[in-house]
Amino acid sequence: MTELTVKKRFLDTAIDTIITGCKNNELQSQKKLYQLFYPEMIKICCRYAGDMDGAGIIYNNAMLRIFKNISHYSEQGKISSWIKTIVINCSIDFCKKKDVFKYVVEDSHAGDISLQPAVFDHVSGKEIQKIIAQLPKATSTVFNMFIYDGYTHRQIAEILCISEGTSKWHVSEAKRLLKSTFETIVEIQPKTNAAG
Repeated sequence: MTELTVKKRFLDTAIDTIITGCKNNELQSQKKLYQLFYPEMIKICCRYAGDMDGAGIIYNNAMLRIFKNISHYSEQGKISSWIKTIVINCSIDFCKKKDVFKYVVEDSHAGDISLQPAVFDHVSGKEIQKIIAQLPKATSTVFNMFIYDGYTHRQIAEILCISEGTSKWHVSEAKRLLKSTFETIVEIQPKTNAAG
């Protein structure tokens, strides 16, 4: 038996014990589950909230929902996916409460904008997240749902009560704004490197 197999079995057993404790409303188990998934899930919350304060609110709401509904959880070995789904749903709810979708945008002719792969050589993942967070809230929400979380335009339209055309426009607008920002970064960096 490899060390990796032993580790996986240990983690699976530990998770099962934590889940059982949470189902019994044990505070220690709830604390362990909260801490265990925090590093991975707070990143999703940050993508939607744009800052750590909002991300913390989303994560706390998601964990409350998880603790309330964990007695219904029965899919052995799929806790991470189950928690991620709840975190994404709470993130979307958070954005909807901000009332960022009250303005209707109808432009189904939004062209598809491509980003050159070379652009990403100059920008770190963290910088990309910061740039996305600076997009208009409705645009960044739709972009996150479509690009990162794999929702279709039809699903986004249903969840956010907008049209599919509006969803497509937001994704196109996000790409346009990102392309412009990335191009500015790429222009500045060679000049900076040349000066240094």
